[in-house]
Amino acid sequence: MAMLARLSSGATPTSPQKAAVQRFQKCIASLLWPVLRDAGGVQRKSTQIDAIDSFTNELVERKSKKWKELRGNMMSTGDNVQSTSSAAVGTKSNQFSKNVGLMSKGVISDIQALRSPELGLDIRSLSQAQLDNLLNSTLEIKNKVDFLYLMRQCIHWQQLPSNEVLVSCLKYLSTLSRVQDIESIAEICKEQNHHLTKMYCGLAPFKSMALWRSDSAELALKTLSRGYESASKDGKRMIRAAFRTIAEETLANKSDAVLVHLMEIARTIYEKHQDIFVIACVWKQCFVSEWFCDQKSAGDLLLRYEELQQMVAKRSVSLCGSFLSRNNVDAVHRLIEVYLQYNEREACSNCLSLLFTYQYNRRDLRACAEIIKSCSELDMPLSEVQNEQFLSLFINQNEGGGKSKMPSRKHAPKPAKQFQYKF
Repeated sequence: MAMLARLSSGATPTSPQKAAVQRFQKCIASLLWPVLRDAGGVQRKSTQIDAIDSFTNELVERKSKKWKELRGNMMSTGDNVQSTSSAAVGTKSNQFSKNVGLMSKGVISDIQALRSPELGLDIRSLSQAQLDNLLNSTLEIKNKVDFLYLMRQCIHWQQLPSNEVLVSCLKYLSTLSRVQDIESIAEICKEQNHHLTKMYCGLAPFKSMALWRSDSAELALKTLSRGYESASKDGKRMIRAAFRTIAEETLANKSDAVLVHLMEIARTIYEKHQDIFVIACVWKQCFVSEWFCDQKSAGDLLLRYEELQQMVAKRSVSLCGSFLSRNNVDAVHRLIEVYLQYNEREACSNCLSLLFTYQYNRRDLRACAEIIKSCSELDMPLSEVQNEQFLSLFINQNEGGGKSKMPSRKHAPKPAKQFQYKF
């Protein structure tokens, strides 16, 4: 300030240069003086801003340092990896230790070797057994991240696991809708003339289920249909399982357009290969449906295909058992009507016997009596054991007054609440 005062004094300049300098200094002084007058407040504001900037910079540096430390632990040199115990590995990362705790010591060493930087993060140095153990372990604990990493390495280096493990991996990939990965594995199998290529016709069942999970229903059905043409016996078995799953989910989601397309493919397979299985899958789902239109479609299929009638009659026990396991008594009654319509007496008798056992276990005397009456009218008597069961149920419920369908529980009745009105 003293310097500015001296510079702004009225001394006469001795030269034009000095006069110009003094005018410039006066201009600077007039601009800075109001600011310098409030210098205390300015310093306080500047101090607060500097503190915030310092805190922010320190926080960013701390996060960056923490990330570098974590990355360093994951990518640290593995000179002594094989001599390090599993307990020492667990102290580096809590999350890693949780996964490691579920694995054997051999799998732990494989994962350590896999993640060591000397290998360049690839699987080429692993043996077939090590690769199988790693993939099985990730499948057991549903470790999606490590599993997909291993599969990417298998595809990149064209190194596949054993047949059994590869099938498990393909099934898991289909549930994850990884269509591209399955197609890449199919290309590798084709180039290597792999055994699974012929068995599953270019991995058609896995690819189709992945397409189905990704909401590509039409393409999934076309893939299954093409795969059925040249698949082996085991391949056709898996394709049938895929058709069964699609039929169940189609009727459950009430997808009429998909159902029509599915029925067209089912008829084509039957006409070309005389295989009624896909039609039977559609029939079962339509039969158990609560919608009348679906039940009508099931009746039309039975009326049209004689082989379907024979298959339904042969599987009377399994069909009736599956319906009763879901407590779907109405479906069992309709199934009995179907057997009577097509004069399948043995199948009808099997259903009546299973239905009686189901109602007896529920202690439903009225339902058991109706079954006994129907068996007598149809001349399909039940076994002696079931007749004795009906008599014992009848006697026990008569002694108990017949007030309840279920066995009486030995509990004292609760006293009725008494109310006293005050008015």
